[in-house]
Amino acid sequence: MKGIDIGTKKLTNLRFADDIVLFANTSTELATMLEQLSEASLEVGLMMNRSKTKVMTNAAEHDIVVSGQRMEYVDEYIYLGQIVSFENRQDKEIGRRIENAWKSFWSMKAYMKGDLPISLKRKLVDTCILPVLTAMERSVLGIKRMHKVRNTTIRSRTGIADVGEKTARLKWEWAGHICRMHPDRWAQIVTRWIPADGYRRRGRPRKRWCDDLVSFAKVGSRWPCIEIGGRAWGRPLPSSGMI
Repeated sequence: MKGIDIGTKKLTNLRFADDIVLFANTSTELATMLEQLSEASLEVGLMMNRSKTKVMTNAAEHDIVVSGQRMEYVDEYIYLGQIVSFENRQDKEIGRRIENAWKSFWSMKAYMKGDLPISLKRKLVDTCILPVLTAMERSVLGIKRMHKVRNTTIRSRTGIADVGEKTARLKWEWAGHICRMHPDRWAQIVTRWIPADGYRRRGRPRKRWCDDLVSFAKVGSRWPCIEIGGRAWGRPLPSSGMI
């Protein structure tokens, strides 16, 4: 059976609209899956965009040819707006999002630097821009660093959402959503999954997505079993450092 082992199940793909990720244990297996996907797509009038189809591996690279065209190997790929890689790309991902936020900000320069009331500017920032830079708020208000105005003062004047608190809240809400899922749903399976094979590098283990939840809720490693609406979930939100 094709795919990679996740516990007792096999994960073969991720799908979101026409964006598909295939998983395989070998290059031969992946080539077969790509050929089958290409053929199935043609049967319903669709065609695989081979220029956007890339391959990543944590092993040796072997040629993968689909319909006579060799697939390109890459070290990273953006899927659903986020960098996917076998390496830790968190710093690069943060930098990329900051850059995108500024691009969005300057694309609305006429509004953000204009005479619109701050209430409308706030809505633009909250709904159209990832509010990841305090400097954006300074620019909206026309305040320079030389004015030595505290960030807390600026935030109280703009009323723009704090990105740290918003991120923490979104993570906490998604964790609750995971808890309510049926145990057979893939989102819960991969969240709770601990690989039984392979090895880790020397040094302190990297922080996992659920470590903040475990630490905050004080429920050990069984955080998905927290009763929604119960005591643990009724606590105040974690610190804004939770990502």
